[in-house]
Amino acid sequence: MIIGALYPIDTVEPIHPAMIVTKQLTNTDYVHSMVLPREQIESVLAVMDGVTDEGLRNGKEVDVYDATEEDEYKVTIKRVNDDTKYVFGKGWSTMKYSLDLEEGQELKLYWHRGYKRFIVLNFQYTLLMI
Repeated sequence: MIIGALYPIDTVEPIHPAMIVTKQLTNTDYVHSMVLPREQIESVLAVMDGVTDEGLRNGKEVDVYDATEEDEYKVTIKRVNDDTKYVFGKGWSTMKYSLDLEEGQELKLYWHRGYKRFIVLNFQYTLLMI
C-alpha cells in the first residue's frame, strides 16, 4: 500500500495542509507588497510564536527558506487596511527577485513549526512512499 506524504527536504515533519500559504501573484503583489490569503495566513499565525495584534500592525519579521538554492530571506508580515488584510512587506522585493518570481506564478509556502520559518514549496518537496 502506498500512502503519500509530503515532506520538505530539510525536515522529516509531514506537511500539514493548514500550514500552507498559496498565492497566485498579481500585478499588485509583484509591484508592491504581496497580499497574503487571509484564512491561510491566519491559520499559520495561530500557531506562530510571539504573534500579537500590535506586532502585526508594526510588522512581524519571519524567515523564509528556499531549499533549492539554500537561501534564507527575512520578510515582514504586516496587517494593514484597518486590520482587514495581511501583506509581505519589507524583504518581499528581495525575495521575489531572488526566487525569479513573476506575475501569474504561484508561490507556495509551508510554515514549519519546529524550525519556525516558512519553506518555499514551489519545487522543494518530495513524495515519500510509506
